[in-house]
Amino acid sequence: MTEEKVESIEKIEQKEKRYVGVKETLTYGVANAGQCIGYTTMIQQRSYFLTSVLGVNTSIVAAWMGIMAFWDAFNDPIMGVIVDKTRTRFGKLRPYLIYVPMILGITTIMFFGGPVFLGESASQLTRIIYMCITYFVWEFFYTIGDIPFWGLSSAISPSPLDRSRVIKSARFISGAISGIPGIIITLCLDLSRNGKIPFSLSQVFFVIGIVAGTLGMYLFSLAGTKTKERVVYVNEEPKLSECFAFLFKNKPLMLIVASNLISVLGGIGGTFGVYYYYNALGVNSLSLIAGIPGTIVGWLTYPLMSKMEKRWTSRQIIVKTSLLSAAATALVFFIGCNHYTDIGVVLPLFMFQGVVGAISGSVGSVIPTKMIGETVDYMEYKTGKRNEGMAFSVLTFMGKLTGTLSTALGTALIPFVGLVRDSESEMMVVSPDSPINSKFWLWALVTIIPAALGLLNLIPYKFYDLEGEKLEIIQRELLERREMAALAEKEAE
Repeated sequence: MTEEKVESIEKIEQKEKRYVGVKETLTYGVANAGQCIGYTTMIQQRSYFLTSVLGVNTSIVAAWMGIMAFWDAFNDPIMGVIVDKTRTRFGKLRPYLIYVPMILGITTIMFFGGPVFLGESASQLTRIIYMCITYFVWEFFYTIGDIPFWGLSSAISPSPLDRSRVIKSARFISGAISGIPGIIITLCLDLSRNGKIPFSLSQVFFVIGIVAGTLGMYLFSLAGTKTKERVVYVNEEPKLSECFAFLFKNKPLMLIVASNLISVLGGIGGTFGVYYYYNALGVNSLSLIAGIPGTIVGWLTYPLMSKMEKRWTSRQIIVKTSLLSAAATALVFFIGCNHYTDIGVVLPLFMFQGVVGAISGSVGSVIPTKMIGETVDYMEYKTGKRNEGMAFSVLTFMGKLTGTLSTALGTALIPFVGLVRDSESEMMVVSPDSPINSKFWLWALVTIIPAALGLLNLIPYKFYDLEGEKLEIIQRELLERREMAALAEKEAE
């Protein structure tokens, strides 16, 4: 980016009014942390929980995850339409954030409490039915809360800088808090395996569900009660056809969607981490040690992101950090090819991979969300209407779709990697009859395979052009339109 470009951005930053104060910015972040306590636990642990703890057959879990991914294709856009058609004195987003968290909390407790409620004597059919009902209800209400929450990141302020700040706050604070349940579960895996605690994994997951469903959802509700929806349009409700047409007219948004769809392939590595640590290294809690440097670097990346945004466009930031992460992972794989069961070699390699991956991960949690807000501005510029509901239904849909399909694909691969369930320990272990080197394939599935597949999602960004001068002109004109509208309204009074 040229010096003139940087100076132009700095002048815009100095001129722009700040609408969202520090307290509200932090509150939005804390609310996201509460939501993510349950969501992160669900996404990271659902395959392991359903197959090992609840005891549902792996093929059934994979099939159900696939079905739910296709359900999301209809559920999320429909919810986006409902949000865009909502008109209340509180706005169109906040009403959902006031009431949904309580219901979502109850469904979270019910899902993770399944093994305790059903008991060990429950039949396989009973467990399958329980999984289907509780996960469906959880996913349904999660959608009802998630779309308005991220839509609020665009409607909380007309200022792009305010929006960027609240998104970074949400990702930073949730990153610091939402991983705690995963740490507890990882430690309990080792403690339970070695008989160091008097609690079964079923009881551990139940307690985690209670915490996520009460404390987590209370914090999530703060988004509805302690924030403001400032970009509110009082025009008549859009027609159903107009809401769906918005998606297909929004070319930049469609390119982001395409990139996320392709990223499903690169997400399969998340399913195999717990299996690799347990079967290849014998200690699950090593993942906590390996993740410490990356966690620190990930947090430090958020405040540094503003400097990245001044130097590069959003698209450039995504491409550069993705390539860096893939290169680091490839290096880790080849160095560890002959040492993948040696803790002394693997641990520092994973630390290095985690550090570089954390940079890409932090960028990926902020920049695409910001870009979706920019596509809302783009459509307002073209049509005069804002469709946060439909735009951010795409964000929540893609987040769930990629996670669900990645889980489904990864879970479907478990038998082919040579893993079987040990009912006594409630863990997936390498079958003694496995015809392949299962530990090596687990190593590849947590390193090189997802890294290589993940690069494919950069292809759509080749055609993305909502950046630079084009984006500046749009945002500058929108600010002028809003100022003129506010002035006209004041004169009318």
